[in-house]
Amino acid sequence: MSQTNSQPFEVDGNTYSTTVVNGEISVISQQASNGLYTPIDPSTDLFTDLSLNEASITAIEVNTNQKDLSEDDVIWQDEALLTKNYNESLANYNNALNIENPDNEDPFTTGLEHANPVISVETLRYPYDIDIQQDHLKITQYKYERVATDDRDENNPKPVANGLKYTRSVQRSRPSDNVLGEYQGGVILPMPKVSDSNGAEWGKSDLNVFELGATSLGASAMDSIKDPFAQFRNLLGSKPEGFDKMGGSEQADALRSNMQSQFSESALGNLDSVGMAGMGIAAQELGKLAGLDISADEFLARSTGRILNPNAELLFQGPVLRDFGFKFLLIARSEAEAKMIRSIIRFFKIGSAPIHLGGPALLGTPNIFKLEYKAGSKMLDTVNKFNEMALRTITVDYAPDGFWSAYQDSHPVAVVLNLQFSELKPIYQKNHTQEAVDSVGY
Repeated sequence: MSQTNSQPFEVDGNTYSTTVVNGEISVISQQASNGLYTPIDPSTDLFTDLSLNEASITAIEVNTNQKDLSEDDVIWQDEALLTKNYNESLANYNNALNIENPDNEDPFTTGLEHANPVISVETLRYPYDIDIQQDHLKITQYKYERVATDDRDENNPKPVANGLKYTRSVQRSRPSDNVLGEYQGGVILPMPKVSDSNGAEWGKSDLNVFELGATSLGASAMDSIKDPFAQFRNLLGSKPEGFDKMGGSEQADALRSNMQSQFSESALGNLDSVGMAGMGIAAQELGKLAGLDISADEFLARSTGRILNPNAELLFQGPVLRDFGFKFLLIARSEAEAKMIRSIIRFFKIGSAPIHLGGPALLGTPNIFKLEYKAGSKMLDTVNKFNEMALRTITVDYAPDGFWSAYQDSHPVAVVLNLQFSELKPIYQKNHTQEAVDSVGY
């Protein structure tokens, strides 16, 4: 199928565009005040008159690779197909109007009372005529706002200079904490290359025999705080037979024997091995005093053919914050789409920049972003979800082919937009389990 869109043309102060498919007029649309094109009913006289416009005829010439066509050469698609295309185009127009935003406002309305003076709360989009009923990526921008309240009255935030707020204690970081402030607008983009990486931070831990002993003693010390006499009784062991009839020196010898038995069965294990390990560590420390670089393992390996048992183990060390990178190729097919692309780039640049508060002391946190994979108003369960994000870097390549290429108004033919986001909070098990069982979670 060969399709051609005419150049926008004006009739009686209104702007129109004609779509030609395989040499036949398919759809004629009028540009509305919001920049979108709404289709003209093919059963009206206006549709017929616009079909005979010079711009429509030129579109037919381009589509069919012909020249010098006239009004007599204009052909329309059959009535059923014209009606079908009209209904589909009207549905697409209504979809664009119904791109939802958190405040349930007209997404293409500008100049609202709460609007940022720099960023319009208009929901931007690329392509210009994107159908949001299809899978897409929605990115909304918000001011960064901590939950800052007085400890004594959670409903009474304390304002300070520049409208900032403070709290008497540092806010705890909880999975449920939210730093989304005032809505700053959004962008609808086509589905990018989708991938995610989840995990946790793990690290190797080594403990030699003495460190293990210290750990064991530390645990015993904690237990002794709860019941010190019980721990002492355990150390002494059970009384040997006839203990009460023994003399003082005999009782002391019996208790000493019990304590030695308890010690040899502790985390230190065999005392001969412990002594050998101690000799190796002592040799290492003496070598340091003499300016020699010799480890305990080297000494033991050379002298006994053994080394210290590192008792290696992999231990959990904390959560990780996920990073996401997206790359979009933006090609302007019309002047309106070129303006939209520039607005999208400006939207991300402003949102990623720190805020100068007017003085030398403080800077404000850049805005933050919420990312959602959606189809219409429904969140996709077939791909990952996101926590709130910070836009760490935005990179724009205005000459992705390696040389400058632009339209008459100097807008680049193609622009490559790279966005690098990082989540503000880690992903916890709860994030996955609270999602539907047939979803992929976060």
